Amino acid sequence: MSLKVIKKFGHIHKIEKALKLRKQGVPPGGPIDPFTPEIVRAALLHDPDSTLVEVMGTIVFEARRPMSVAWMTPQGGFVRYLRKFERIRVTCVGEFAGYLGFTPKMMPERNLEGMFPPVHQLRYLPLEHHEIFHAKSTLNMSRIGFKFDCELPAINVQGASEPACQGLIQQTPSGQIIVLGPDGPVTGGYRKLGVIIRADWPFLASMNYFEEYELVPVNMDIATKAYNNTMAELQKRCKVLRILQEGGDTPSAYKKLA
Repeated sequence: MSLKVIKKFGHIHKIEKALKLRKQGVPPGGPIDPFTPEIVRAALLHDPDSTLVEVMGTIVFEARRPMSVAWMTPQGGFVRYLRKFERIRVTCVGEFAGYLGFTPKMMPERNLEGMFPPVHQLRYLPLEHHEIFHAKSTLNMSRIGFKFDCELPAINVQGASEPACQGLIQQTPSGQIIVLGPDGPVTGGYRKLGVIIRADWPFLASMNYFEEYELVPVNMDIATKAYNNTMAELQKRCKVLRILQEGGDTPSAYKKLA
């Protein structure tokens, strides 16, 4: 690795191509936010699924050789060139996770606009619950899952273990809410309220502690449309950003997309 960790307050995790071993009981892995890493890859002209670093906290890196780095959270980021032994500090203050990539190439420096400003509403596909409810985030958040305090009445019966997926909303017998992350279990017996729609996963990565969120049930048509709209916007931004980083001529009206 061409970056050396000098100081850290939090955790770092190498993001590689997601595993497909769920049937063998292995969590899929991959990023908490499946969209923002693609902006980092576009800024560095990397291929899809290239390795990145997911940062949760504040980390100081040192360049072991001249390089360009791209740092991105759901709310924004930058591309910067580093000389050998130059240090860079990245932080997720006000956000839960960010993404860092690097390349030995000298890339144009620029600020990058985020696609996912903070929200206090998460949409979900209902399973055992079909009403709006409120939950407050806690200090217990990780790649395994996000725990919330909630006043939703609990059902003190644990069922048989069934398949689980990223974004699944579970309620423990004590009433606490858990939203599974990419390293969460692939089975579970807690009550299953619903699944956070994929288009809203970036808002989990931009989540802060002790914030109240409104969880709103939606149907599959809304979830599909939200995902397709997000992907269309992401592809447009990445295409423009790649052109800019390659030195191509792009109309000024589109430059702000990157």
